[in-house]
Amino acid sequence: MQIFGNLLRTSGLGRVVPVVVGGLVAAVVLAPVSASSWGGGSTGCANSGCTTPFAVPLPIPQTLSPTSQDATTDYYTVTEQPANLSVIPGKTTPMWTYNGTWPGPVIKATSGRQVKLHVINNLSFATTTHLHGAHVAPSSDGGPVDLVPVGGTRDYVYPNNESARTQWYHDHVKDLTGKNVYMGLAGLYLISDAQEQALNLPNGAYDVPLAIQDRTFNTDGTLAYAPSSSDYRTGLMGDTLFVNGAAQPYLKVSTHKYRFRILNGSNARYYTFSLSNGATMSQIATEAGLLSKPYAQSSITLAPAERADVVVDFGNVPVGTSVTLRNNSGWNGATDIMRFDVNSSTNDPSTVPATLRPFTPLSASAVSVRRTFTIEQQRDGMWTFNGKMYDSARVDANVALGATEEWTFQNKSGQDHPIHMHDINFQVVSGANSSSSGPNSEWKETINVPSWSSVTVRTQFPDFTGIYMFHCHILEHEDHMLMSQFKVG
Repeated sequence: MQIFGNLLRTSGLGRVVPVVVGGLVAAVVLAPVSASSWGGGSTGCANSGCTTPFAVPLPIPQTLSPTSQDATTDYYTVTEQPANLSVIPGKTTPMWTYNGTWPGPVIKATSGRQVKLHVINNLSFATTTHLHGAHVAPSSDGGPVDLVPVGGTRDYVYPNNESARTQWYHDHVKDLTGKNVYMGLAGLYLISDAQEQALNLPNGAYDVPLAIQDRTFNTDGTLAYAPSSSDYRTGLMGDTLFVNGAAQPYLKVSTHKYRFRILNGSNARYYTFSLSNGATMSQIATEAGLLSKPYAQSSITLAPAERADVVVDFGNVPVGTSVTLRNNSGWNGATDIMRFDVNSSTNDPSTVPATLRPFTPLSASAVSVRRTFTIEQQRDGMWTFNGKMYDSARVDANVALGATEEWTFQNKSGQDHPIHMHDINFQVVSGANSSSSGPNSEWKETINVPSWSSVTVRTQFPDFTGIYMFHCHILEHEDHMLMSQFKVG
């Protein structure tokens, strides 16, 4: 794959970088020779958490229940709070959580039905909650300076006018997003609609979220998050893989099709997913919702914040055998993600239809403005768009309401950058990630811009007015100023 090849040439996946950079990475606990060199675990452990692959079952995040409902709105409350969790053997790990769990509870919404989320901040620092992928007014977007004070509350209003899709919510505070997400402030938000429900896709117990993140631990079980100057360049990656808060878990499955909603929730790690038996996965959605048709994929690469809904059919897998979900990058020994143990046979009435949701591309003739944003790293390690670091008082693109525009992200650095635009979806029309077919040819809201390459996207700004963010979703890049703002209206 083009993306994977580019990543291997940079430090985003394979860490194929100059020796001096590689030395720095080792010095800052990014490329350990053994677990003990990370300041965590003991000699002989495969990772700093001293975890054993496939020793614990996959947790299914709890679904949050509304506190109340009326004719148009579901009301939810989440509390940001510290919690001591058992996530590695024999240790207690202090984390920052929504409602005391990592990841936070799943919020299930219905397209066209509003959600009002009441956030209570019981942490010792100010926060902000961003619903990643949401089409919302700026007042509910959870921007980096729209803070919920210590001991305070904030109400976010989500119209849910989007079609069915997998979103996620996470902290977005200026300069501290990387640490706050690493410490646990993230959860899934799932939107359904009537069209999706009519497709007879796997559902219920056969519709499983997989929030994939990586972490590194100190010897006392605390999380090791201390980025240094080289992490400004590479982003920080952990040595222990987690799915839904469990280290390399297993899931007992039957001879049935399963829908897996895969979220790359890691700060900086890229994953190239494949199945150990060589079977293909039917990708049915990106982070922007259902595709026009399923795409048979032998491997799928996701940059940080990207999502892919896939259907895996275990119908031809013998009962009593297993299939492993793998990360083909294999960096830092992070190869086996989780295992599916086929332990029963069952009737499967679900289907993967040949047609999912109509897709109509935006017309090139409708484009009124073309903009270019050049990504570079400065001598002090900070990142910039067009030579400018993020400033909450500055707007770098004034967009007319209803306009169709093309934005080119030109990457003049040796690092890959997954670019996320708040509020809107886009289509990739040219550059390293463009293609005439495949999932990336349809709607997206996060796209990887490979090193020394460019990507052009086409988008519309249909209704809400005000200021929104666009930024890199390697969180250490974001925290080191690779963010900017556009204003609609």
